Amino acid sequence: MRRPLRHLARLLNEGREMIELLLKAGPWIGVALAAVFAAITHFNAKAKVASANQKVAEAQTTAAKAQIQTAEVRDAEAQANAAAAQQGAAAQKERTDVENYVAALPAGSAADQLRNEWSRSGEDAGRGAAGSGQDPVH
Repeated sequence: MRRPLRHLARLLNEGREMIELLLKAGPWIGVALAAVFAAITHFNAKAKVASANQKVAEAQTTAAKAQIQTAEVRDAEAQANAAAAQQGAAAQKERTDVENYVAALPAGSAADQLRNEWSRSGEDAGRGAAGSGQDPVH
């Protein structure tokens, strides 16, 4: 019976030594675990910041594209408005020229000229040649 008691005493002694070793190394193990936790948290935060920066860059790119498209639309509208204004001015000038021409003709001569142009047989009177894109039969 002495043998099992010796064995138990030896185990208890080894257990005490293990506890003493843990008490001595425990703070170092705690520091190492804290350092690992801090490193993981740091890298996780860096990844989140990088992801946020990427999203900001994408949003800025999208906003810049939208501004460019808006400027292009405004430019196209301005060009269309300028072309319409030029066409309107040309039409007004043509109208004024015709009105001045008609006003300069002697009384009744404009009506006679129009009657003659529209009553000629066999011609496309007043509308140019038959090959101008219009049906010569009608």
